[in-house]
Order: sequence, then C-alpha cells, then structure tokens
Amino acid sequence: MSAGDLQPLLATLLREQSKVRTAVDEFADWTEASPLQARHYRKLIPLAKPGTGEQYAFEVDLDQCTGCKACVVACHSLNGLDDDESWRDVGTLIGTGPDPLIQTVTTACHHCEDPACANGCPVLAYDKSPETGIVRHLDDQCIGCNYCVMKCPYDVPKFRKRKGIVRKCDMCQDRLSAGEAPACVQACPNEAIAIRIVKTGGMVAMGESLIPGAFRSDYTRPTTRYVSARTLAGAAIPADSGQLRLDHSHSPLAWMLVFTQMGAGTFAFSAGANLAPRLKLALSIAAAVTTVLGMTLSVLHLGQPFKAWRAFLGWRKSWLSREIIAFGVFAKLALIPPIVWLLSGDEAWLSGVMALAASAGTAAVACSVMVYVDTRRPFWSMSRVAISFACSTIALGTGVVSLASPPLAAISFIATATYACWDSFTQWQAITYTSSPIHTSARVMNELLTKQTLVRRILLATGSLLFLCGAIISSPPLIAIALVSTFAALIIDRHHFFTACAGPRMTGP
Repeated sequence: MSAGDLQPLLATLLREQSKVRTAVDEFADWTEASPLQARHYRKLIPLAKPGTGEQYAFEVDLDQCTGCKACVVACHSLNGLDDDESWRDVGTLIGTGPDPLIQTVTTACHHCEDPACANGCPVLAYDKSPETGIVRHLDDQCIGCNYCVMKCPYDVPKFRKRKGIVRKCDMCQDRLSAGEAPACVQACPNEAIAIRIVKTGGMVAMGESLIPGAFRSDYTRPTTRYVSARTLAGAAIPADSGQLRLDHSHSPLAWMLVFTQMGAGTFAFSAGANLAPRLKLALSIAAAVTTVLGMTLSVLHLGQPFKAWRAFLGWRKSWLSREIIAFGVFAKLALIPPIVWLLSGDEAWLSGVMALAASAGTAAVACSVMVYVDTRRPFWSMSRVAISFACSTIALGTGVVSLASPPLAAISFIATATYACWDSFTQWQAITYTSSPIHTSARVMNELLTKQTLVRRILLATGSLLFLCGAIISSPPLIAIALVSTFAALIIDRHHFFTACAGPRMTGP
C-alpha cells in the first residue's frame, strides 16, 4: 500500500479519535451541568480574585464545625506532611457560664495583614503575596532558626527536625489559582470552612481576639473570620487553658545568651577598670573568644547550619538579624585593642578603642533583649528580659574582671543578689495572683521544673555570697568558685527562660 493510500485512512482514524470522550471530559461536563456542584463551588470559594485593598481569608462557621478533623486529614494527605506534622488543628472551647457549651474550632494559618513570622524572619523566608494576601513560607530560604515559631502568637509555623526547616499552611494557593477549593475546604462534610475575599487595612479594636483565649488581634491583624449565631466572647475558655506543658528548651540558644553576655560584660568592665594595659588586652581577647564561642554554639540551634551566613538579610525588620550583626561587630572590635597597642603603645588610643568596642557589646546585648521582647510573649516582657539580661551581663562581666581586681566582686554580689530577690518575688507574685500574665509560666517552674528551680536558686545564692566574701577578703579563688556557681545558675535560668515561656497559641485538643 502506497503512502497516498494511507492518507485517507489516517484522516478517518483521527476524526474518530477526536470524538472519543475521556473520563476527564465526562466529569467536566457533569460538573458544569450540575446545579448542586456549581452551587457548592460558588459558596465555598470566590469566583473573582481579590482587588486593590483586598485579600483571600478563611471563614469558619463554628455552628457547622463538628470536630471530625476531615480538614486535618485532607490537609495532611494533599500536602504530603510527615506523620506527626499538621498544618491545621482542631481545638475545643468550653462554656463557663450557666449555659453548657462545647464548641470545636478548626484553625490554620490566619494569613495576617502584618504577619509576625515574616517580620521576624532573619533570612526573608516568608512572602506575602500582594495579589492574594496569602503568606507563603519559602522552604529553600529557611535556615530553621525557629524565630518565626516564637514570633507567631497562633503557633502556626511548625519546625520539622528531619528536614531542618519550618513549614506552614499556604491556603493551597496552587489549587486556588486553578479555581479549586483548598483541601480543608473541599473535605469538610458540613461546609464549615470557606475562602472569602476580605478588605484589608481595617482597624482592629485593642484587646479584640479571633476567639476566646486567642492572642489579641491588633498585633498581627489576622484575616480569618469565625462566625456563629451564639456569642462566645466571655462565655467560653479554651479546653486546654489549664494544661501545663514545657516549651522547647533551645539549649544552644541558652548557652549562647550566657556566653555572649559574659563576653560583653567582661569587655565593658575591663575597659573601665583601673588595670594595667596588658591585663586589659588579655581580658579583651578573652571577651572576644567568649563571644565567638557563644555565637558558634548558636549555630547548633539551626536546622540548616550551613546557611547561617544569610542571617543578616532581614536586618530591616528582624531583631534576630540585628543581634547577629551587632555581636559580629562587637567580636571584631574586641580584637582591635591588641593591634592598636602593638602598633602605637598609646594608652589614650587604647582607651578610646576599648570604649567603642564596649559600646558595641552593650548594643548587642540590647538587641538580644529586643529579640525576645518583640515576640510579645508575657514571660518575655521588657522588664523581665531587660532585668535578667542586664544582671547576668553585670554579674558575669565583673566576676571575670574581679579575678584581677577583687574589689569589683562587690558589683557581682549586688547584681546576683538583686536578680535572685527580684526573681523570687515575681515568681511568688505570679503564683499568688491567677490574673498575672505569667501565672502559667510560674506554675510550670513550680510544678514541672521544681528540682531545677531549687538548684538554680541555691547556686545563685551561693554565687552571690561567695562574691561578697571574695570582695571583702580579696580572694580570687573564692571569686572563681562564685563565678562558676553563678554561671551554672544562669545556664539553668536560660533553659527555664525558654521551657517555661508558655507562649500564646490557639486552642488545642
């Protein structure tokens, strides 16, 4: 058969093939023709994209939520999450008034107008779409520092140790862009979850919250809307509100804080002490080494340590980036005095350079304070963090310098005694008054960390008394023991700083 004879046959076969209906074609035709399906999609997702001053947002009808967790399963399955990973949770509110109330609540990322996670990220691993308002996490940018976890008041970002990064809900943006509902929306049997277009830039009343027990909305301006025919405010509390749990210890960060504050304090007090130039230089080198050691230990905290060099990228908004830059500058400046002395031998120049480096060290510790204050967690309030970090910087700094000048140990005594008394008083006050914002944290330390808290207080009191005795009798050996005791107490204290934080979150199971 010639090629010319085959052409009519091929043309006939192609015409017949074009008329074959695939399963996809049949389903598409059914979807377009079905009033029920059309109504379903019009109801659950918007058919138009957000305009200027608008964005996508979740809307949850609490009256329709039964707590079946179909949304959790669908999210887990579609996104291929790990076995113990979840981007959507279901919690419970219980009634506290005369009328019984049990309300299940499904919650995920709220795609805030001013997302704290994005504002705190040191490597710019978050992106808020200007077209849709969806807050995405850029996995390939993440270094696993966990700062977004600390910053988010809704416990949304989840750290995955196996992957070394944080991950979170992105509202199934790929499905939305194709006109399909997100997994949680499509899976809910009662249509309790929907996607809506909401106006942005609206004022949020001070103290207003998404649901009872949630963090106040004026911080990040979350866009999720919870609707119900019932009035829940004032009539319900989270079912897990009385539950005590330990937060992550962040051990490398605990050691980093103590070492860097010791380095900054040592340099500052050695610069101002009446010591021989060579002794000052030795102390400045020791301070730089201590600071670098602390910074090196902090890298062990990262899920992606080889990407740590990028941590300065978010310096415009992230206090974590500013802290890293500040300690890096301080560590370098602390090594300049020996060079100045070797080149010039001029004490005036030496004093000036050391004063500059001491200022940089003080600024770096101030950045450390702001790293935690900026999270808005009650346990990390400005007064608590500033007093804690200032006392440890002074106590350890003067403790090291007093090995060469024992009378300075009196300052270490004052700093440690002040912190011990203040800490005990605030703990007693928080336990006594249930309305205290740190009542839960105080209970965690008293009930879950009882032995460690007792050891910490004994070590701090011992260090304080030994500093006093060492200053009175000018005994460097006593001061050295006091320094070790105080250092150990502060290491435990910094672990409690993280584990007893009791950070805000949405209602849990």
